[in-house]
Amino acid sequence: MNLRDIINASFNEAVKVLTMGTSSSALFRARERAYVKSLIKQLQSEYENEDQRVFASSKRGNANDFGTNHLLYDIAVCRIGAGGTAERKPEDFLYVAEALWQIEIDFSREWRSVIQAVNRLNCGAAPDKLLIASALAQGNERLLNTLRTPAAAGKSRWHIAFVPHPEDWEDDKGAPQVWRLAEDGWAVAP
Repeated sequence: MNLRDIINASFNEAVKVLTMGTSSSALFRARERAYVKSLIKQLQSEYENEDQRVFASSKRGNANDFGTNHLLYDIAVCRIGAGGTAERKPEDFLYVAEALWQIEIDFSREWRSVIQAVNRLNCGAAPDKLLIASALAQGNERLLNTLRTPAAAGKSRWHIAFVPHPEDWEDDKGAPQVWRLAEDGWAVAP
């Protein structure tokens, strides 16, 4: 999977969606929903097959098989398995076998909120974790430096995508930036 291509395609699709709101905050929430919906669609095209599923609160279709559409994170990509009950009349069922990606999205522009998203991601054991946060006007380097220690605390591969805040979509010509945590610090993702 080329994470940068997925992030960019999701953003480019979301900014083209006609969103409306009765207030500026309602407009920003509508734009954020458009981005999340586009990201889910991109992840589905990459991952959804007979042994993998994408879970998210705004994605329908998993509740019949798993009892829920949403797991512990904004978006989770999981490997699934099938089993059967040991009852007199056996029934087949699907289950989550392994988390592959844990994804949290935080457009708040508040570093404390971003740390809370990092804490949620650190609670899980997926080999890949992605935090999507608002690109900051003063640059993202200080936030990257702040997040280096908590992201390095586990064994997962960490990725951070800075996406322009929905408030800035009309003014901002900047594209999303995707970073990955390497041994010597954050590096731009290929």
